[in-house]
Amino acid sequence: MQRFQIFWHNLQQDLKIFLYFIILFSAFRLAFLGIFHTYLASCPWQDIFLCLWYGFRLSLKTAGMIALIGFAFTTLPQLALMKWPSEPIRKVWGTAAVLVFTIAFFARIPYFEIFNSGFNIMLINGAHDDWGAIVDTAVNEYGLLWRLPLAILTAGVLAWLLFKLLKLKTRPAQIAGRKKLWIAVARVVIVLPIFFVFVRFGGAFDFAHSINWESAERLKSAFLNENILDDGQAFYRVYQIYKEQKKLTNVNISPEEIRKDIAVLGGNPQAATIEEAFKRQVSVPKLAQQPDNVIVILGESYALWPMLPKYQAMGMTDEALRMSNSDNSCQTSLMLAHGSGTMPAVNGFVTGLAEAGLTEETVPESYKTKYGTGIGKIMKDAGYTTVFWYGGMPSWRNIKNYVLAQNFDECYCASDFNYEGGNAWGCSDKTLFSRVYDYIDSHPKQKTFHIILTTSNHPPYTIDVAAEGFDKNKVLQNLPDDISSDSETINELGHIWYADMAMGSFVRQTEKLRPDTLFVVTGDHAERFTFSEDVDDKTYSAIPCIIYGQGVQKNWLPENATGCAMQIAPTLAEIIGKPDMQYSSILPGLFVNDKPVFNHCFYAWDDKIFDLNSKTPDDIKDRADAAKKITAWRVVRSNKIE
Repeated sequence: MQRFQIFWHNLQQDLKIFLYFIILFSAFRLAFLGIFHTYLASCPWQDIFLCLWYGFRLSLKTAGMIALIGFAFTTLPQLALMKWPSEPIRKVWGTAAVLVFTIAFFARIPYFEIFNSGFNIMLINGAHDDWGAIVDTAVNEYGLLWRLPLAILTAGVLAWLLFKLLKLKTRPAQIAGRKKLWIAVARVVIVLPIFFVFVRFGGAFDFAHSINWESAERLKSAFLNENILDDGQAFYRVYQIYKEQKKLTNVNISPEEIRKDIAVLGGNPQAATIEEAFKRQVSVPKLAQQPDNVIVILGESYALWPMLPKYQAMGMTDEALRMSNSDNSCQTSLMLAHGSGTMPAVNGFVTGLAEAGLTEETVPESYKTKYGTGIGKIMKDAGYTTVFWYGGMPSWRNIKNYVLAQNFDECYCASDFNYEGGNAWGCSDKTLFSRVYDYIDSHPKQKTFHIILTTSNHPPYTIDVAAEGFDKNKVLQNLPDDISSDSETINELGHIWYADMAMGSFVRQTEKLRPDTLFVVTGDHAERFTFSEDVDDKTYSAIPCIIYGQGVQKNWLPENATGCAMQIAPTLAEIIGKPDMQYSSILPGLFVNDKPVFNHCFYAWDDKIFDLNSKTPDDIKDRADAAKKITAWRVVRSNKIE
């Protein structure tokens, strides 16, 4: 019983540490808002409140890690060693954490003034700069000689407050008798893991409802988004990005091996560059006259399965089905996505390369050279102004700077729009599509290629789909056995319907305004909807690819056409490219597709999807591996083969 009493006391002390740092990070967040209050002039109070709320949730994780480390070095050892000096160690650890985060907060103020950001990858880049110049600048321009002493003094006061908190009496456990002792132990064993999961996911119990540094950019204001991150999370962001970049530089492939891989994919192994190795030429374009607008709609979580016969009666993708049933359309029976997330899909279009586990948007090569295999390059060579539209924030994965560095002339994101509603990921799809429509209307003589990346079909599902016209009863009456009828699932189905409805309304309006517009409707990934029963890989993983517009013919693709997202760019080149136009593409377009296609984890052929694993036929696996190695070479090394 004495041992449990000691454990119970230590547990309460750890909880004090946890609560203290949550309060400290919240206080720093408020202070930062006050220091840079001029940034708040155009911010609605609701966004300021959300900044504090999201920040509080995110800081649960940072404070939890601090408390967990203290728990590991104080509470746990004293379970075995009764005389373990837990209190002195706890005070030392608490003081060290207070000192680090207080200095970090004081440093973040000039850092934000310089980079307009909290701690980011520039910390790593700065490590390679002239340290003498850095220190000189810090002293003469940013007050190092007064900021550092003030930070240390403030940390001393904060540590004193922590000691006062730790001195407050703890409540002894009420365990008179062995039975009550075991009950108390059982409660701890049950409650602690639940509490850990809650803290681990930032005030949630699963990833879909969690918050982390990657998903913290949820507001229109870049300043507020940065303030959501406490310095612990900002440092973690730096570490993760650095780790990804470090992984990339470890790619070890010889030029001879790359040339063999080029030959495996049907390229020219004697070429001097990757892009020359896969040079192709448009002989006769499918359309005799180029449309003024070409639009690729890359729908968030826009999967194929709601369009399959089994699910059509629910009416969730009537607009997509209207287009696919039109005489002016052709489509794949199924398509493999670039990857399992949104950014891999964006990278696939922007670079034209395979998904190889790289993060192209973070790699220096993506800002030094332009990928000739990317869709932006192909469409610019075809004579189009290239525009990227995103319903979220431009700072998400640095998407705006990234696409502008890669053959896109313009990029518009949610922060460029005035809108109401939306959710943590940006504006509603209706808002996004309306801005694209306005752009097309105001540029009547410009040939433009648009990619539209939507956001609404993503948790949290906050669109009032009933108010938008979602027929819940129709869905319930036609619900298949493998889909649950609980309210959360129905709401998610409503957002699938909304995404399709918003897209379809835009297509209808645009084809009235510009009748020759060519549309390609596809998705960034599937695999996010939870079925109540097992479904086949096609239902679970496939995305659609519908090509729709004046002059498009059904017989362009066979009924069982199977493709992958890497083939969309070369397919567009063959549809609207100029006669004899040359372009570069790792894979051929859909019209000459005579081999199984693949992505990061599947391969597909003849309307079926299979796992890409050790059982995969060697020729298919060799092609998939070759594409990944060529991608790694181009992204990490360069275009040249030497």
